[in-house]
Amino acid sequence: MKFLESSEMDVFAQTLVTGAIDCVIDFKLETYSSKMVTSEKKQWKSNDKSVIWGERQPLGSYEEMVMSASPSVGHNHRLRHLSERSCSGGSDNDFDSNDYLIKDSISRKRLYDLTQVLNSSFPDHDFTNANSEAFALVNYTDLSRLVDMKLETIVRDYHVRREELWGLIDEAIVPSDCQIYSFKSQFEDDPFTEDGCIWALAFIFYNKGLKRFVILTIRCLSKQAETSIEIFPDFSEDETEQHEK
Repeated sequence: MKFLESSEMDVFAQTLVTGAIDCVIDFKLETYSSKMVTSEKKQWKSNDKSVIWGERQPLGSYEEMVMSASPSVGHNHRLRHLSERSCSGGSDNDFDSNDYLIKDSISRKRLYDLTQVLNSSFPDHDFTNANSEAFALVNYTDLSRLVDMKLETIVRDYHVRREELWGLIDEAIVPSDCQIYSFKSQFEDDPFTEDGCIWALAFIFYNKGLKRFVILTIRCLSKQAETSIEIFPDFSEDETEQHEK
């Protein structure tokens, strides 16, 4: 899938990073086209032909993810029931005959797409074998409430910036027309569980009509991790060396 550049998203991410309170913030807000690039097409053709891509795989529990990230959200606010009707624009495989979103399982093809988004956003890690139960469908209201709650504690004057965040997401992907997935790490060596990571959130928006994904990830890192992790690497030295050559 192709990365779609956005200077507005980049500037916003930098603003959050520089406003960190007693921690280091790794914030990603990125857009990807769902159309396969050449390398992905080759990989897709090489996949096992016996795999049934429409076969359903079980999803994890979003309620459990919310409770683990912030117990108060689960107790004080009602989460959307699995069988409630959705207006999101997902693939036909994700709806039953009564047009109700199937919220307890996912097709193998959609699972493949989600792992490819993670691989594209974190190229130094491989999420190809992530289990379907690492993902869960999310209600946008609960997602935004949880993200706001978390960022308010680690970003200086976040209340001034929150409208910009949700405005960028709305402009890029139109959440009301999306299926939104949370991702909960199941590995010990990925960016969400590595040493120095205090807590992390990861969400992927999918808009079928726009043929587009948006990934939103937040990692709260201890200050001790700052010396070993470059959130915005400086490429100036590399450019200087190239010019000298």
